[in-house]
Amino acid sequence: MSLDFIDGPKLKQLLAMGVETLTEYKEEVDDLNVFPVPDGDTGTNMSLTFQAAWREAEKAADEVPAILERAAQGALMGARGNSGVIVSQFFRGFAKSVGKAEKLGIPEISKGIVGAANLAYQAVRKPVEGTILTVVREAGQKAQEIEGKEEDLIKFLKKVYQHAEATLELTPELLPALKQAGVVDAGGKGLLYFFQGIIDALEGKKVVTRKKAGRDEKKESVSARRVDEELELEEITFQYCTEFLLRGKGLMVESIKEDLAPHGDSMLVVGDDKTVKIHIHTNNPGLILDYAVRLGELSEIDINNMVEQSQQRLEKMRRNQEPQTLKEIGLVAVVAGEGLQNIFRNLGVDEIIEGGQTMNPSTEDLYRAVSKVPATQVIILPTNSNVVLTAGQVGELTEIPVAVVPSKTVPQGVAALMSFVPEESLVHNQEAMTRALSNVLTGEVTFAVRNSSYNGFEIQEGDIIGLKEGDIACVGKDATQVLLELLSSCGVNDDSFITLYYGHDINEQEAQSVLEKVQNLFPETEVELYYGGQPLYYYLFSVE
Repeated sequence: MSLDFIDGPKLKQLLAMGVETLTEYKEEVDDLNVFPVPDGDTGTNMSLTFQAAWREAEKAADEVPAILERAAQGALMGARGNSGVIVSQFFRGFAKSVGKAEKLGIPEISKGIVGAANLAYQAVRKPVEGTILTVVREAGQKAQEIEGKEEDLIKFLKKVYQHAEATLELTPELLPALKQAGVVDAGGKGLLYFFQGIIDALEGKKVVTRKKAGRDEKKESVSARRVDEELELEEITFQYCTEFLLRGKGLMVESIKEDLAPHGDSMLVVGDDKTVKIHIHTNNPGLILDYAVRLGELSEIDINNMVEQSQQRLEKMRRNQEPQTLKEIGLVAVVAGEGLQNIFRNLGVDEIIEGGQTMNPSTEDLYRAVSKVPATQVIILPTNSNVVLTAGQVGELTEIPVAVVPSKTVPQGVAALMSFVPEESLVHNQEAMTRALSNVLTGEVTFAVRNSSYNGFEIQEGDIIGLKEGDIACVGKDATQVLLELLSSCGVNDDSFITLYYGHDINEQEAQSVLEKVQNLFPETEVELYYGGQPLYYYLFSVE
């Protein structure tokens, strides 16, 4: 069996098989994570990102450029975690490099993989070798090397895949943490499963579904919830959530945005000159549809009355509250836990996205939150290292300036908020809040979700682990003892200030007992205790 090129219908089949294969093996990718802490696992995040890409791609016409552009847009909006952001850049780089090619032959695919690698590298401020980036780059180099030597497309792709697979096996030699844990890079492995699915599809194979004995199906991280499900009623000004697809020729996305903007809010207009997805909250859906139908054909029309079932509450809010005016700078934060969310609101955060460690929000989740903030500029606080890159993509989708303060922990987020000055400029606040991140030392107490060897520790699933600045510093069997040991390693002195946040699995009596032990351990140090309610993490703390 030989193949010269891939056309539109074939491309859709290959993408579907690639996504299906990755999804089938996502738990194996999750298990490759070096850190045994409960977080947004790589396999799950990549799977959700690829699925978002595929959902958009399958809606496109059977033309290669349209499929690739829709897949890139879907990956951008659905990107979750650092691995998901890199995947989204992979799609965008591939689509941009291939351009308007109607068929994908060896030259186009070679050019696409190189473009994908280049854009993926650009997405990471400090690229690290031994990761998915290395695998993609080597795949591109191999594709260029054999481009003129191989005529059969399937053989060409298999050779590129085999080289990428060999590169993946070398990742432990490039990253000491991988070598110590005895695993290869999880992101690279996930990408190879996607490639494997494509090659299997070309050879006529099917994904073999395997029953994973002795394991419960993991819950996926934050789902891409609809806008109308996320909105607070008090913010609803326009009653009808109106969504549809517009297909035509020479569609001008920016012009459509300008024309529709006066007629509603929470607007999302994305796509290209042939297909545009439109979402808007409006009081006159007919006017919106009448405008759009003059530009092309409409499909997948969905109109929902967001107020109908909650009229009494809405009327009460209208009676008791003054209309909200735009402020200069709004704040968005990613926070899990009722107590922590209340703390962030009290510190001035306008919109909070439920998420963090295990629930990495997508680019679209963050975009929607930013769109709801009544401000002319917005600052995003990710409060998690796996959300920083995702937050960085939001500015590409908004018409207002968006800045990211790269907070990697909740205590860092609190420290940043303490430095926020509403009267100052966006740039000044971003700089001041970013500087504030280094003023606190963060500690976290959680449990191991898998067996692991890391930093000299032999960790068993279920062990209690203490992390200092994101690195495992101690391991034990009791959360209180690990907390005290962790604090003792943080250089606490009489001038220090300790803030403790206890999680969902710790009751108030236990927390008060721990507070007393911390105060006894550091009698001259000021200690404060707050209910955080965060899942999975028994304690979070900061030392200033």
